[in-house]
Amino acid sequence: MLTSLSIKNYALIEDISLDFNKGLTVITGETGAGKSIIIQSIDLLLGARATSSSIRTGSTTCTLSANFDITNNKTIQKILEDLGIEFNGEIIVRRQLDVSGKNKAFINDTPISISTLYDIGRHLIDFYAQHKSNLLFDEQYQRQIIDDVAGNKKLLNELNEKYLKLIQLKDKQNALMLSQSERERMADLYDFQLQEITKADLNINDDAVIETELPKLKNAEKIQNLTAEILNTVYKQDQSVLDCLSKTIKQIDLLGQLGIDTDTLSKTMNEAFIQIDDVYREINNISQNIDINPASLNNILEKQQLIKKLKSKYGKSIEDILKYKEEITGKLKNLTDYDFNIETLEKEISDAKREVEIICEKISDNRKSVSKKLAKDIVAELEDLNMKNVQFEISIQKQDITQYGFDKIEFMFCANKGENIYPLSEVASGGELSRVMLAIATTLSNYYKISTIIFDEIDTGTSGQTSQKIGKKLKKISTQKQVILVSHQAQIASNADTHISIYKESLSNRNITKAKVLNTEEHIKEIAKIISGEKITEHALKHAKEMIQQ
Repeated sequence: MLTSLSIKNYALIEDISLDFNKGLTVITGETGAGKSIIIQSIDLLLGARATSSSIRTGSTTCTLSANFDITNNKTIQKILEDLGIEFNGEIIVRRQLDVSGKNKAFINDTPISISTLYDIGRHLIDFYAQHKSNLLFDEQYQRQIIDDVAGNKKLLNELNEKYLKLIQLKDKQNALMLSQSERERMADLYDFQLQEITKADLNINDDAVIETELPKLKNAEKIQNLTAEILNTVYKQDQSVLDCLSKTIKQIDLLGQLGIDTDTLSKTMNEAFIQIDDVYREINNISQNIDINPASLNNILEKQQLIKKLKSKYGKSIEDILKYKEEITGKLKNLTDYDFNIETLEKEISDAKREVEIICEKISDNRKSVSKKLAKDIVAELEDLNMKNVQFEISIQKQDITQYGFDKIEFMFCANKGENIYPLSEVASGGELSRVMLAIATTLSNYYKISTIIFDEIDTGTSGQTSQKIGKKLKKISTQKQVILVSHQAQIASNADTHISIYKESLSNRNITKAKVLNTEEHIKEIAKIISGEKITEHALKHAKEMIQQ
């Protein structure tokens, strides 16, 4: 359940903080005041696509955060445990946008990806927004609703793997079904490429070896000269560093014999002598291992150029080149073992197709088993929303197999009994769509365990008795789930347990969206204002009180 929301520098909002309760929360306000901005900010907070234009003009960052009670949300708890995020009954979700386009998301101050945020958001809030009503026309969305209710997720994941394997086998078959001349041409090409890569004798570490050894070979003479100078200074010349240190050590020993405490000095000088001696040995080792070898230099330069050439043809890295070599080795074998491979592939394809069909049948059976009851429940909800003669069916027709199965799913609709029923997208009006969406939401709320439902202007295209029915329906849902909605209808707003008013203020010649949770008296006045307009009449106040009492 959503318990609080904070919005800073989003669209027309400078800084708004709101607390949310159980039951029905209604958001009202004048057109253009920013009601839907509140809903959009929640959608954005939970992973919706964001742009820098969302940030309030003059600001560099936008921050959205919300608290959610997840005490009873086992799905979210499992996701958080898998992510290693600690929680204690409540989580804080935060998202930050800046003008550079960068996005940051956090749960309990632990950074997460936007895709993870989106996955989590789907289990926190169920959105039904006006701008999303067109999704009801989308066959994929309709199929998703049926699959969610049917519990097909695991089967669909299995189908996706099997279907991908089938497609890969068919692609492999198509590659083999080439003409004789084309197979010979491809075999020659693969053979040439294979020999070219093999001849290069590549090792996965070649780039690193070249990067390490090439500078040494290029600068061998300079390195030898420098090491010779260092060796001369440290050891070989008269008055070398080691000679001077040895002489100084003896002098300090004499001081000790003369009664001076030289233990620390003697120890330090002896350590210095040992360290400088180590330097001498290391430099001497470098000098002996540096070889001025033009042939080796030429070989490594040639290897470097060869690798560069192969990268331009076969991949961006040596690893890519070696993978390509492995790939064309297999392709070459397929081309040379043509007859055997075709026969083997045909059997593999037949087996894979049967596996896919078996899963498709299970998925289809599950869909059919829930569709009739789901359609019946939706019709019941629509009738309760003042659509007494409505027809609603879920059509499932067999078609070609895809990664989603072999069913073509389509929501069919007719507002009047006795008339022909057609796809929902072809016949539903705006007001009818709003009620269909609410009916689906009401029905699905019995299947989904998401505790919060948000409606953005679900009452579009409705009025009067229909709006009253919608209000009662929303009130009924809110006894089981937290419901938050934007509305223009007094009949709906009068059902609110919590009423939030959105309004604009002009500050420093700029409009700013504000929000206020209304008390009982303000709630009545806001309903009256919706009824009568800006000038609230006594009749409107009386009507508002009656609506709230009812």
